[in-house]
Amino acid sequence: MSELERKFERLLIDKGVVAAGSGAVVPLHFDAQQSRLRIAAGFVDPAHFTYRNPERAAVVARAFPWSHGYVSVAVSYATTRDAETQVAGYAYNRSYEDLREVLAVAVAYLRESGLRAASLFDSNQAFDKGLARRAGIGLVGRHTMVMVPKAGSRVVLGSIFTERLLSVSVGRRFRSDPCRNCRRCVDACPTGAIRLPGTLVAEHCIASILQQDSWSPVDRQLVGARVYGCDSCIDSCPIGWPSREESAPAPLVRWLTAGDQELLEEVGHWYIPRRDPFYVRRNVANALGNRGSLTRDERRALALLCVRSQTRERIEGLRSLLRVRWGR
Repeated sequence: MSELERKFERLLIDKGVVAAGSGAVVPLHFDAQQSRLRIAAGFVDPAHFTYRNPERAAVVARAFPWSHGYVSVAVSYATTRDAETQVAGYAYNRSYEDLREVLAVAVAYLRESGLRAASLFDSNQAFDKGLARRAGIGLVGRHTMVMVPKAGSRVVLGSIFTERLLSVSVGRRFRSDPCRNCRRCVDACPTGAIRLPGTLVAEHCIASILQQDSWSPVDRQLVGARVYGCDSCIDSCPIGWPSREESAPAPLVRWLTAGDQELLEEVGHWYIPRRDPFYVRRNVANALGNRGSLTRDERRALALLCVRSQTRERIEGLRSLLRVRWGR
């Protein structure tokens, strides 16, 4: 291992990377094939994301034709335990912002060392899971997410592309498949969205439902008191226990009463259809309705929302109030 590679590994560890591995930039044909099968089976949500263009996500060289190697990194986060309402840990803790900082520092270091480098994360230009699996930093679990030793699936993934192959290894490696005799995530999924091992029916996944622009009456009940995302399968997984932390309750009243720009500044890192704040307020109102009890401030905020908002928001707020007061 060269001095550059040793220093680069130390940099990643110092920045909080729990797992990292390297590999050559080659087409991810397996991941593209799996994506096409999921599309054909109808297992992806309308947004598609990386599944929208599997061929593009499989051939990273189209985005970075000069790249020959890559380093896959995983940054961990703790899921939050808010007894009242739920926001997925990676979103509540702004985990992708931490990952962005790690990638920026890593790319800057490589460039200062004379190497051409670039990074991607949460992008439809590359299969992050496929790159992580090939780099050996983790395995894809039954719940379809990458698991790494110790942290489990409580990680966000990113990739650094370089003009030459580096030898990088951070963290432990699995010696066997931890999912072999386990189905806790399957049993814990509130909607039964996890079907075959490694197969998720996205339209039934609560995290996906909360991002849709329209709901059925069944969907409104299924999401429960969740505002954004779902940690049920992650929390049930024995890999990564106990990676939970108590957190301050989500500021629901502020989210209901804040102006559009103020609200987007606070939760704009979420996926919000058409960047329309209505969907955030809709999710909050629905979560309060499903929770079954309202504080005085929450009742006032919902009433104000019904008065000041557009017709569709007014209807959503009124329905939430009706379910709480009269059980309709």
